[in-house]
Amino acid sequence: MSFQFQESMVDDFWSLGYTIFRGIVPGTLLRDLRSASDQAREVALAVNGPQAHRLQPIKKYADRVDQKPFQDYCELPALADGVKRLLGDDFTHGHRHIMGILVEPKQHTWCQGWHRDGMVELTLEGQHDPDVIACQQERWIDPGWHTQINCAVYRDATLWYVPGSHRRMTDLAGEVQTPLDLLHKIPPETSEAEFERGCLEHARDFSGAEQILLEPGDFMIYRSNGWHCAHIVKYQPRATIHDVACHHGVEPEYKYHWPDVRQKARGKYGTP
Repeated sequence: MSFQFQESMVDDFWSLGYTIFRGIVPGTLLRDLRSASDQAREVALAVNGPQAHRLQPIKKYADRVDQKPFQDYCELPALADGVKRLLGDDFTHGHRHIMGILVEPKQHTWCQGWHRDGMVELTLEGQHDPDVIACQQERWIDPGWHTQINCAVYRDATLWYVPGSHRRMTDLAGEVQTPLDLLHKIPPETSEAEFERGCLEHARDFSGAEQILLEPGDFMIYRSNGWHCAHIVKYQPRATIHDVACHHGVEPEYKYHWPDVRQKARGKYGTP
């Protein structure tokens, strides 16, 4: 059965913080995307080492990665129509100068840690600055900010998300950003299996967390200012297109300008 847009997807996007276009990428394009993504994985390892988990932007590596499948994805009529019906006529989903390919690391399992985009750019003290909170609250209803895309080329269950958390910038008890460097390191006495279990528990134990399962061809569009993290195992192939939804219309006028607010907060509280 071909993909059919449902109006309930709009409600899901704004209430949960995400919606998924199930099976929207046809099998023939998936075949081509897998071939090109496998090339991207090898380039990622060559460029960024055995713990690489992405290659971005894909257009930068046009001499080493077949670009046609990604361009076909960008031009897929069903995706373009679905994104416009969800967000508005001024939005697009496919941008090779921005998009990356998320892949599995080869050296050991990896956990990104819990965070909100935007807030992750500041220290914990800076995240609670009144101007920072006001600036983020000003933009939570604007899909031109913090709207990201994951499109699975292989089955992908790495993303964990707290539904509804995008609607509030005030954190609940226990919602604390994870220091990323602590999760990147495996103590010498820790086995891979033990570390993997620890990463899974870290993702699972966050209050309200739900694991997102994307089957091949599923397209997820979500608000990245909600709480989310990624738990990636090394033994399962991963090739997920990661992009943003771009707004091409006139930007609304805001009281706060995020780069200025961020710079002021960093000057006051330091950088992460």
